[in-house]
Amino acid sequence: MPSSRFAHAGGWSLLLLLLALATMFVSGHDRGFFHRPGEHNAVTANHLAVAANLSPEHGFLGFYRQHLNEDGERVYEVYNRFPLGGHLLIKAALLPFPGDLSAQIRAARMLMLALLAAAAVTAFLSLRRLTSSSSVALTATLLSFASFFPMCYGDMVAPEGSIDLFAVLLTFHGMV
Repeated sequence: MPSSRFAHAGGWSLLLLLLALATMFVSGHDRGFFHRPGEHNAVTANHLAVAANLSPEHGFLGFYRQHLNEDGERVYEVYNRFPLGGHLLIKAALLPFPGDLSAQIRAARMLMLALLAAAAVTAFLSLRRLTSSSSVALTATLLSFASFFPMCYGDMVAPEGSIDLFAVLLTFHGMV
């Protein structure tokens, strides 16, 4: 019977998890993507600038600020503290919306939420394999991802947020 096989494989738990994660996208759609209180704006603007300015012309070192020195030469302040991959993912989200800052911010934040959702699914799959229980895996995943930090910073555009969390959980899942 296909439905019992679906339930036995943890399909209902995974479906519930995906439904819960879908609410992030629905509730996040009109949550003030352009202006957010607190550090969201500063961090998001900084990493959007770094990602937007990645190019071979600057050796793929994204810069977030430029100014003129005393001699009138343009000086770039390079931001190279994080691996290139995260900023390349953010840049890919920006490319379809040239010149539309609001759409770029929305796309980058949706990317962050998608990676947060992927991290939650990966955590669920790892926990289900470790515990052999879909309900335990679902409960632990929902409790973990409903905490303050994932909910507050899940859509902040920064490589050290959802991108790194997904990468770590994917690596962990590979080990499991």
